[in-house]
Amino acid sequence: MTEPAPAWDVRIRHAPKTDNHCRSINSWVPPVVELLWRTARASTLVRFFPFSSHNSLRLATSSDFFATAETLGPCIVYCYDDYKAPDRRPEYWVWDVWPQDRSREPVLRTYDVTAAVRELERLTADFTPAA
Repeated sequence: MTEPAPAWDVRIRHAPKTDNHCRSINSWVPPVVELLWRTARASTLVRFFPFSSHNSLRLATSSDFFATAETLGPCIVYCYDDYKAPDRRPEYWVWDVWPQDRSREPVLRTYDVTAAVRELERLTADFTPAA
């Protein structure tokens, strides 16, 4: 099995391009990818394999997504608190399920990326990466 650390590093290397693209087109997706991925990479989440699903950070138990990997329900979705507002700010929504159940609220909504990562660590504490 491959180690998860290189998968994180590849995502972090690509993140500035993603953020620049979001800035250049005034996207509804905030340019927080690099910050989020670097913060998560420095946490216990590094034991999992990262992937993204549009504007979210998701995790899997192994790199073999088609055979043995279990994708974890808990995830972080990032968006603007109010896209049309001139003072809009990136917000992180931590969910305990995927896909998000719109009849429920996120476990945490925060402007603090570190708080979001800590909550995701808490939600994934009982998950075990594939050996």
